[in-house]
Amino acid sequence: MANIRDFYMRGKGDPKYNPDQIEVYDEIEASINQVKMTLLTNQGEVLGEPNFGIEAERYLFEFEADPFALSEYANVQLQKYVGEARRRKIHAIPQYITDERDRKIYVLQVSIDGRRSPFAVLYD
Repeated sequence: MANIRDFYMRGKGDPKYNPDQIEVYDEIEASINQVKMTLLTNQGEVLGEPNFGIEAERYLFEFEADPFALSEYANVQLQKYVGEARRRKIHAIPQYITDERDRKIYVLQVSIDGRRSPFAVLYD
């Protein structure tokens, strides 16, 4: 087991939010943080890594987005920038779900060693 030490990044809206926590020491929690950072960062925002991130906001109003190409691109980013991806299977899989108003929502379902957590990237 590695000595993982990272910032705690869960927000108040997260069901597992702990207001007293500042750091994480768990490998899975650190992986989740790295996945969020990778998927939500725009390219060019990280000094020294101009290709880091998938620019998710760019796809918000893209009606012709190819979900398979986006998930493939996300997987390339995850394999390159998420440290635990060298030890664990971390994959983003495209999926459509419907919301309470029966609208189709595109999500990237992120799986870390079989632990699934829908992570919404695009909405209709």
